[in-house]
Amino acid sequence: MTDAAPSRRGEAAGVFAAFFLLSLASLAPSVTTGDAGEFAAAAAVLGVAHAPGYPLFILLAKAFGVLLPLGSWAYRTNLLSAVCGSAALALFSDALGRLGAGRAARLGAAAVLGLSPLWREQSAVVEVFALHLLMAALLLWLVAASGDRLLEPGPSAALGLAFGLGLGDHQTLALVLPALLLAARGRPGSLPRALACAGLGAAAGFSVNAVSPLRAAKSPPLDWDQATTLKSFWRLLSRKDYGSLALTTEGGQAAGPEALAGQAWRSLSGVAGQLGLLGSALAVLGAAGWRRAGLRLPAPAAWAWVLFAGPVFLMLGRPPYDAQTSGALERFHLLPLLGAGLFVAAGVELLSRASAWAGAAAALAACAALAPGAAAQTRRGDFLAQDYGRAILRELPPRATLVMDGGDDTFYSLAFLTFAEGLRPDATLYDRGGVVFHGAYGPDFPSLPHDAKEDRRRMVESEWAADGRLWYSTLNPGLLPGWESRPAGLLRRPVKPGSTVAEASALRATLNLPRAPTASRRYRDRALLAFVYYSRGVDALARRDVTAGASWLELAARTGADALWAAPAISYALAVSGYEATARRDWPAAERVYRAQLALDPGRADPALNLGVVLQDERRLPEADTAVREALRREPRLARAWETLGAVLWSEGRWSDCAEAYASAAALPGADPADAEWSRRAGARAGGAR
Repeated sequence: MTDAAPSRRGEAAGVFAAFFLLSLASLAPSVTTGDAGEFAAAAAVLGVAHAPGYPLFILLAKAFGVLLPLGSWAYRTNLLSAVCGSAALALFSDALGRLGAGRAARLGAAAVLGLSPLWREQSAVVEVFALHLLMAALLLWLVAASGDRLLEPGPSAALGLAFGLGLGDHQTLALVLPALLLAARGRPGSLPRALACAGLGAAAGFSVNAVSPLRAAKSPPLDWDQATTLKSFWRLLSRKDYGSLALTTEGGQAAGPEALAGQAWRSLSGVAGQLGLLGSALAVLGAAGWRRAGLRLPAPAAWAWVLFAGPVFLMLGRPPYDAQTSGALERFHLLPLLGAGLFVAAGVELLSRASAWAGAAAALAACAALAPGAAAQTRRGDFLAQDYGRAILRELPPRATLVMDGGDDTFYSLAFLTFAEGLRPDATLYDRGGVVFHGAYGPDFPSLPHDAKEDRRRMVESEWAADGRLWYSTLNPGLLPGWESRPAGLLRRPVKPGSTVAEASALRATLNLPRAPTASRRYRDRALLAFVYYSRGVDALARRDVTAGASWLELAARTGADALWAAPAISYALAVSGYEATARRDWPAAERVYRAQLALDPGRADPALNLGVVLQDERRLPEADTAVREALRREPRLARAWETLGAVLWSEGRWSDCAEAYASAAALPGADPADAEWSRRAGARAGGAR
C-alpha cells in the first residue's frame, strides 16, 4: 500500500533539502578541472560550448546566475549543479512512490543514489550531468505520474517535450527511449496518436538547439564551431569532431565479441562500484524479484534503462581503456545508475514486505557503507584550476600574446578567468586549433589541409615572436622552427638562439602549490598537478639547478603516474638536461638526471647507457659496467651498448670480455665498422696476457 500523496510530497521536499545542504557543504568554490571553466564561461557570456553546444544548460545557467548573483560565475553554476542533483533525487523519490514503492524503498533508493561518489561529485561542480540526471528523473516521474493515462495526448506530449529539452542538455538521454517505449506497453490508448503527440513535443523541446546558431551569429567570446551556417551547425550538433557515437576523438576500439563483452562488463561494474557492495546486492535482489516487489513499471522498461544507457552505450562507443578515458568515462555511469536505482528500490521493497524493519535496515546499511566515499568527494577548498589559470595570467607581461597548444584545463580555466571574470584584458589569447578562443590564422584556416595549417601557424606566430610578445603553453618545445623555446614558469617563450632575455620568475615568486585537497583521487587533477610540477622542473633545469629540477620532475612522475603525457615528456626533459650537462662536462648533474630518467623509464636502454657513459668518464668503471649491462638487459641488440661495454672493459683491462663485447657489437645492424678491429685488438691483448 502506498502512502498518501501529501506525505510523499513532503518526503520529496525533505530529500531535496537534505541533499542540497549536503551538496552545499561540499560545493567547489571556483572552477574545477575538466569542462567546468568552459561551462562557467559559456553561462556568463551566453556562449556556445563544445559539441553539441549544450544549449539547455547554458540558458538555464545564465538565467540562474543572473537571478541569483552569489559569488563568481563559477560558484553560481556550481550551485546550479547542487540544485539539479538534489531535485533529481526528489523527483526520483516521488516517482517511486507513484509506482507503488513504500517509504523505506523510495527514501532508501534515493539516498543510495544520492550518496554514490559520482552523484556527490557532480552535484558539487559545474557540469551538465546534474541537469542531465534531473531531466532523466523528470521523464521517469512523468511516466509514474501519468499512470494509465500515459498514451493520452497531454501526458505523451509532456513526455516528448521533456525528452526533447533533455536532449538539449545531453544527447545520451536518447538512450532511455527504449525504456520509455517499453513503459508504455500495455497501457490503454492509441499508441500511434501518442507517438505523434510525443514527437511534436520532442520537436518543440529539441528546438532549444536553435540557441546555438542564434548566439553564434552574435560572435560571443566562446563560440565553438562558429555554427552560423547549416553545415557548421550540423557539425556542432552531430559532434562530428568527436566521431558522433565515439566518446573520444581517437575513435573506438576493437569490436569483436570479447571486446564488446568487456565494454559491457566495464559499464555494469562501474555502476556497481557507485552503488557499493550492499547497494549492488539490493539491486540484484530487486532485479530478481521485480514482479513480487509490485512496482507499477514493466520489468523490461527498467532493464532497458540500465542496459541501453550503460552496456549498449559503451559497446557503441568502444572507448579505450587508458586512464585518461576511464577518468572521463565515469560520468557516463550516472544515467544507468539512475535506472539501477529502480532495482535498489525493488530490493528494499521486497525486504520490507518480509519485515518492516528489514528493508529500512538494509537501506540504512547500504547508505552507511557509501558515506565515507561520499564524504571524500567534497570539493571544498579546491582552487587547483583557478590557481593554475591565475598563475599563467600573472606570468604574462603586459600586452602579451599567449598561444595554447592543447590542454583542456588551460583552455577552460583561462576562458573562465578572461571571459567571465574579465581578467587581463590587455593580453591576447589564442588556441592553435582555433576552437575555444577566436582564431588568429585567417577565416580560411579551418578548411586548410593539415600541412597548410601548420605552415600558416608558423608564419603568423613567427611575426608575434619577432615582436617579442609571443608566449606558449605547450609540452612541445619545437613548435616554432628557428626559435629556441625557453621554459618560463608554466609557459615557454620563443627567443632567438643565443639571445639574452629577462628571466621569468612568476611561477617561483607568486605560485604556491595549487590548492586541491582531494586531487589525488581524480585523474584530471593529478594530471594538472603533475604538469605544474613538471613546469617547475624544466624551469629549474633551464637555470641549471639540476638538483631541484630533477626532484620536481620525479615528483611530477609520481603525481601523474597514469597521466598519458607525463612519462614521455618528463623522460625527454631529463634526457635533454643530461645531454647538456654532459656537453659542459658537469658529471654530477648528468648523473643525477640520468638516474632519475632510469627510474622513470624502465623499458628503454638509453637512460642506462647514457649513465654508463657518464660514469665511465668519471672513471667509476665498475658502476659504468653495471649501468651498461642494465642497458643491454633492456635492449640486448643495441650495438651502441655493446660498443660502450667494450670501451669500459678496455679501460678495465678485461681483454677477453672486451673482445667478446666488440664482437657482439660488430654482429649487429648499425654497428661501427671499427668494432671488429677493436675486437681483434682486444683478443690479441688477451692472448698476450696469457
